Amino acid sequence: MPLKVIVIGAGLAGLGTAIALNNQGHDVEVKRIPVVLDVIGWFVLLATCVFEQSSFMNEVGAAIHIPPNATRILKEWGCDFSTLSPAFCHHLTVNDSNGKLIFKAVDTKELQAALGTQDEWLLSHRVDLHSTLHKRALETVNGKKPIIHLASKVRSVNADTATVVLEDGTTHTADLIVGADGIHSRSVTAVAGTPHEKKTTGQNTFRFLVPMEKIQANKLTRDFFVEHVLDGLQCFTSRDRRLVLYPCRQGQLLNVVAMHPTSEFPSAAESSWLAGANIDDLLETYSGFCLPLIEMCKMAEDLKLWSLASRTPPTVFWKSRLVLVGDAAHPTLPHQGQGGAQSFEDGAALGALFPRESTTAQISQRLELYNKARYARAVTVMYMSKVNEERRREMMPDLKRFVPDAQFPEHFIKYCWSSFATADAQHLLQQSQVT
Repeated sequence: MPLKVIVIGAGLAGLGTAIALNNQGHDVEVKRIPVVLDVIGWFVLLATCVFEQSSFMNEVGAAIHIPPNATRILKEWGCDFSTLSPAFCHHLTVNDSNGKLIFKAVDTKELQAALGTQDEWLLSHRVDLHSTLHKRALETVNGKKPIIHLASKVRSVNADTATVVLEDGTTHTADLIVGADGIHSRSVTAVAGTPHEKKTTGQNTFRFLVPMEKIQANKLTRDFFVEHVLDGLQCFTSRDRRLVLYPCRQGQLLNVVAMHPTSEFPSAAESSWLAGANIDDLLETYSGFCLPLIEMCKMAEDLKLWSLASRTPPTVFWKSRLVLVGDAAHPTLPHQGQGGAQSFEDGAALGALFPRESTTAQISQRLELYNKARYARAVTVMYMSKVNEERRREMMPDLKRFVPDAQFPEHFIKYCWSSFATADAQHLLQQSQVT
């Protein structure tokens, strides 16, 4: 009999995990549930069932990094890269607020050669990535396919009984539950035993898109970006704020992330990340930047402002028959562009550790291996992503509270890019079977 797995949440982590488990060729059993107004989706492993509280109608219009440690997983999962409509990231360049080059932080080809990999660094619209995963998750594997049920909000999760109770009062039980319910996770409380509340980090971010045709239609911005070529990441920094720019939608859109102190707009901490923002506030915040960048900010479309929040990780990623993935386990800030990639590594590891022949008697041992494969690495990336590159060493004392033997990753991008989560987990599984 296949294992039945409920996945709570159908964001990037939930869909990725569902794909990885379904790719093992197990039956996918779908339980019909009443649709409620708010949220959750669901899949089933080996019968995989995913609960997702949203209706997928509010995907945030912003872009996301897909670094090589993520692209090699998406390839393994059989995702259709054409639907990602990506731009290729050839470099990361850091400039001052006037556009003067400070240093070229990353040359993608050079780093690929050093690591012996040809996996690409892609830049994708988040909606395109989510849609690609959603499409792949619904494809038939060995004559079976899962179904996602939307608008199904979870009220509670019980790790010991592997039970999920929805807001409508219905109860759903599985062999294994995967908590992929993000930073506001209920699953993490069930694992840790106490609530893990998010806290503001002291930073806000504006996010917006600019059609590249607007950039080209304005001589000031057109000439500026002839020098600062938009074929990768361009970072413009000044004291306590910065603008990070990169293309998506095959270069048709420019994605802009504008980070600054929370003290300037403290109310952002109480707002949803879907809340709109005032363009005058954006222009005031970056008034000290050069005129071409100010002109670019005036072109902002779909402007959003929210506070960057995080929380401490649990001391372990699993309990009994409940396991955490993605931001539910290790909420990762955007400073190093690894949040989505780490959630894919979680899903890939679970897929590798639960092959077709897995049994209920093996669940605890496999989740212990998952924790061994993922905890130290994911929490290290989480803490190294809390700050800019030059301040990463400051995070080591906090990191060592959770990973006592953690070593400082001198070349953080190499540390991230060199991993293949599937192979690492398979190696652990093989070792455990030998011993």
